[in-house]
Amino acid sequence: MAAAGGFTLPGADFTVHVHTAIDEVGPEWDELMSAARAPVFYRRPFLRAFELHPLHAVERAAYLLVLDAVGTPVAALPAYLQRGVDPMRVIADHFPRAAGQPALISHVWHCFDTVLPLRPGADDSAVRTALDALEQLAAQWGAHLWGLANVDAATPLAQQLTTRGLHPADIDIGWGLDLTTLGHFDGYLAGLRGMPRRNLARALRAADRAGVTVRTAAPADADLDGFVTLARATAAKYDNSDYYRPGLFQDFVRALGDDARVLELSITDRLICSALILTDDTRYHWWACGFAPMQDFSAFYVAFAHIMRGGFASERQWIELGRRNPDFKRRYGLTPRTLRAWLTETPT
Repeated sequence: MAAAGGFTLPGADFTVHVHTAIDEVGPEWDELMSAARAPVFYRRPFLRAFELHPLHAVERAAYLLVLDAVGTPVAALPAYLQRGVDPMRVIADHFPRAAGQPALISHVWHCFDTVLPLRPGADDSAVRTALDALEQLAAQWGAHLWGLANVDAATPLAQQLTTRGLHPADIDIGWGLDLTTLGHFDGYLAGLRGMPRRNLARALRAADRAGVTVRTAAPADADLDGFVTLARATAAKYDNSDYYRPGLFQDFVRALGDDARVLELSITDRLICSALILTDDTRYHWWACGFAPMQDFSAFYVAFAHIMRGGFASERQWIELGRRNPDFKRRYGLTPRTLRAWLTETPT
């Protein structure tokens, strides 16, 4: 890692410090993430875990911290210099001239909730400063392309990125649910249409008859080898098994510590479903799942019911259920969000 550095943008009322390891940044990062109510992907455990066990190739990492005139952190961004990493074919399909070239992108591709964390009360000038700094760093590091990926298209940040001149490209649909409007799991079930509600209840009854046991474990106590085996088999239908690289993925999840939990469904000693849950102050993330095909019920449906129940019990405001499987998620009343990348070529 290069030594930490910083620079001041000419004419700006802010200073931007650039660090190349998260542990070069003091507790001011953590305080800002808490004040901004940033997703778990911006918290130190996730960022450190990705440094130690990178789930995709990264040439360099940067943590941009924007300070106001009195030295208070008001905005921040992690960004990663990468080359040839394009799992959603965003660069290949929308920026083909940049394919295979270095790109400086925030956040990593395993993050489906990209934001620009801001201190409450910070205005658009802090956002502009952060984006200016990202562009300047992209030029310094020789990136052909720079920007943000997996941003909710309906947020103010999306409009700010468009105004800044970055080009949008659709990635996928993310799905979630506002838990505050329903109050509890039974209220959620009652609001479902008849057939989905009956199918979920039927799967739960069949799982009970089959002797399925359910437990939630810390990463250190979970069967993470079993998770990776199931997740790779499930991801094979999307030709994406290497999203879960054996050994590396288990080490990454263990490094998340208290920010992660593992939901496990078993019959006697056989693991039939395993789901990773990430949590922050306001969100309950169903981040990843692997499951075995069963004859009499869907292990995925059973896991979904327990995840939803856990989300309500956590008293968090929002449950995030990731991308893909739109037919299922629409049937079960989840809210779609268009996720886009906003990228642009670096001026030469």
